Amino acid sequence: MAGIREERRDQIIQAAIRVFGKKGFHMAKIGEIAQEAEIGKSTVYEYFDSKNDLFEEMIRFIAKGYYDDVNEALSEGKGCKRRLLSFANNHGSFIKSHMELAENTMTDSTSVSEDIKKEMLGWKMKIFQLVEDVLKDGIEAGELKEGIDTKSATAIILGAINENYAVQCIIFNQKPEEVQMERIIDLIFSGLGKDNSQISMHNSQ
Repeated sequence: MAGIREERRDQIIQAAIRVFGKKGFHMAKIGEIAQEAEIGKSTVYEYFDSKNDLFEEMIRFIAKGYYDDVNEALSEGKGCKRRLLSFANNHGSFIKSHMELAENTMTDSTSVSEDIKKEMLGWKMKIFQLVEDVLKDGIEAGELKEGIDTKSATAIILGAINENYAVQCIIFNQKPEEVQMERIIDLIFSGLGKDNSQISMHNSQ
């Protein structure tokens, strides 16, 4: 019974992703979400107290899904460089799946509580830690130079990946799946890689 209820809840959230993606928060109606989920409007309220509650649960659902996908991507294959490239490509897939939703809800930040904002910061920190752990593994395996400030390097990597997708997709109108991340990862590794002795980063810890 619990499994069926969980499936129905996820079904409503998936429908909300599509409806909020098309209409944004303010224009979307619970009735439209119910119709998209092929259920009655009253059923939605059996799972969510209000449109705001559904919107925030949708954000949690997406954040957890992204974290799970990143965790899996960073666990695939061997080697720090390959794992980071897998992460970058996974980020592109995430952008492709949620670009419309992000564009149509960017102005709806007032619709979320301070609690959900804090939760999102927590998820970001978890992602940060996953990437930093990959760098630490790279140092231990001898792929990266010793003495690297892993926190600064992680911030640089995440910033480079995010910015590259933003520039390529928004300014140059490329589709996320068309963005080539190999060059970005190669550039990063030209500074962090152990075979490059001209660039050094000192551990601040």
